[in-house]
Amino acid sequence: MSTRTAASAPATVEPVSNNVRITRRVNVCIAGTLANFFAEGQGAATWKPIDGKQVYMFGHNTDSADLTTCTNAIKNAYIVSCKLLETKNSIPAPLGVMINCIPNNEIVETGERYAFTCMPMAYNNQPHTLFEADVNLSEGQEWRTNYREYTAENLATHNVLEVSGMPYVFVHENHPVISLLRANSELLGSKIDEHAKIDGEWFKVGKQVLNTCCATLQSKVLKRINCTDLNQIQVQLKRLDAKEWTDIGEVLQEHMDGVEGSIFDRPCSFMARLELTYEIPH
Repeated sequence: MSTRTAASAPATVEPVSNNVRITRRVNVCIAGTLANFFAEGQGAATWKPIDGKQVYMFGHNTDSADLTTCTNAIKNAYIVSCKLLETKNSIPAPLGVMINCIPNNEIVETGERYAFTCMPMAYNNQPHTLFEADVNLSEGQEWRTNYREYTAENLATHNVLEVSGMPYVFVHENHPVISLLRANSELLGSKIDEHAKIDGEWFKVGKQVLNTCCATLQSKVLKRINCTDLNQIQVQLKRLDAKEWTDIGEVLQEHMDGVEGSIFDRPCSFMARLELTYEIPH
């Protein structure tokens, strides 16, 4: 079976507006045999933190804050940058490495995308930036300051009250859709602030208008803001040649000379040191 271990050490913590910017260095280790990777199926060769330890790895002031607050804080972390500091691979095959908290921008001939690739039986200690956000993007700064609680998944439901059987919903005055309608009155045909509010804080908005606004925010803003749930962070390996772990092929054949026993049962490992910088709420 593959073994999964994790280590995380703080580097810097600094306030940024209503958020705190944190840098953590994470040690990823995936170990096992090619036979075990093959037997484990789709989720094979995967590293992730031990359940419950994510808040200690990525949270801020976890000693003084309750775990629920810390868990919620890292649910929508804004990724500023991710650097690959060091890798060591004793697996006798080229690897594609996927990291689910950053875009996978390295492409191979099969069309698959990876955060980075790694050559077989290789060691590399040259630091390399895998991802760096445009922190000066004005929309991103405003969103992180005012709308941190809204994500691509909950934009159309959080602070939105459904009315059964009706073609409209009630949207809270602090929802980003209301800000969009305020700046684009033509979407409603009138100024949103001229509309009466329900209970002093809810605007009546047509479902079609809500869907249009959410689609606009998704494409114009959220797709450009790299936010992720660090409770779900994971790193996964795949063979680059689109073959099963136990497919001999030319690549494995090259490393079989002088190996006693089956190459599929020989212990091997992949290790990487990552530096992750991100922002979470205070």
